[in-house]
Amino acid sequence: MTSAPGPAVPLKARILVSDATPLSLLGAIDALDWLFIPGCEVWLTDMVMEEAVRTPPEGSDLRKASREAIQGWFERNRYRIKRLETAEGRRYEREMQLWQRAGSPPDLMPDWSDRGEASLLSSVRGAKKLLGPGEAIVALVDDRDARDAMRGVRGNINMMGTQTFIQWMEQDFGIAPAADAWTAILVATNGKADPGEEEDPVYIRSGPR
Repeated sequence: MTSAPGPAVPLKARILVSDATPLSLLGAIDALDWLFIPGCEVWLTDMVMEEAVRTPPEGSDLRKASREAIQGWFERNRYRIKRLETAEGRRYEREMQLWQRAGSPPDLMPDWSDRGEASLLSSVRGAKKLLGPGEAIVALVDDRDARDAMRGVRGNINMMGTQTFIQWMEQDFGIAPAADAWTAILVATNGKADPGEEEDPVYIRSGPR
């Protein structure tokens, strides 16, 4: 499962959750603690943490069901999760503060569209700067546009979707409930969860940090 082309010396991994979907899917089956099983530091960007718990748009039943569980998980594990600040996250926070001071008028609520995408590459580049020698990023990301963007980032990055992460839990760590976890996610999402791409995980070894 984890064998891949790369350096002869194994790399120490840092799990970077690069979009909110993996949190929503794992939260829907009470499996967020699986992120800690590999023994890696878990990194989340400010925008991913915000998106995972913000008030969902109409029709987002999965996020309505799981966001409270995710918020509770954030609070319980605040000393185990490394929060990565981004320029887009700071900008959004300032806009929200101004909006709240204005009385939170619904028609002036800061727009969310494209914010996650805008912060993605800067967060990955920022995460790379935090890596030490012999360390690599395992990016957990389901959004296909985000995956395409990350393929262009130079450095030691392993990219996998939620379904592959679940397989990793079963095959490499012997987590028995993982055998049926994807089926449970499909039930929870009414079959809407994206199974990901055939080429997964993706190993990027195209250049230096």
